[in-house]
Amino acid sequence: MATEVHVDGVIERGRFAEFLAAAEGWQRYRRERGWCEARTLCGLSGAMNTVRLVFRYDSLAAYEREEELVARDREYAEVASALPFEGQLHFTIFRVEDGLGATKGDQ
Repeated sequence: MATEVHVDGVIERGRFAEFLAAAEGWQRYRRERGWCEARTLCGLSGAMNTVRLVFRYDSLAAYEREEELVARDREYAEVASALPFEGQLHFTIFRVEDGLGATKGDQ
């Protein structure tokens, strides 16, 4: 069963363009290692400068395997730290129920 990981954060005020540039390098780093790339959602309402990164994995085990690799990669920490987030990031893990309530355009 598929798993989605949603990571919510707030970009520091005045640094949104910097975030977008850093996010390109961060995604490239992940892609080069064959890791899951995130879909980036930028908030249009609610708190300013909110971002949600959405990762989709085939299973929870696949996410956990990748997290082990990420945790051991020192260079990754440097690349990820270039993203100008303010405060803490909030991680939420979802089990994906494919087909449940999906509309024709979603499938």
